[in-house]
Amino acid sequence: MSKVILVVDDSATLRMSVEMTLTSAGYEVMHARDGREGLEQLKNLQDKQTSLAMIISDINMPVM
Repeated sequence: MSKVILVVDDSATLRMSVEMTLTSAGYEVMHARDGREGLEQLKNLQDKQTSLAMIISDINMPVM
């Protein structure tokens, strides 16, 4: 089972770039466009009882 990393950023280009890099390193990557979507992803992981290894997040984003 690979480790899961959540990438939260409003830039689609940055999310895809980080996802490609982390996937090639063997990580499972989830992504979200803003803080609210990131929190929804975390709730989904909690419901599935899946642990998260790391969150990579932009500081300035729309919504939250």
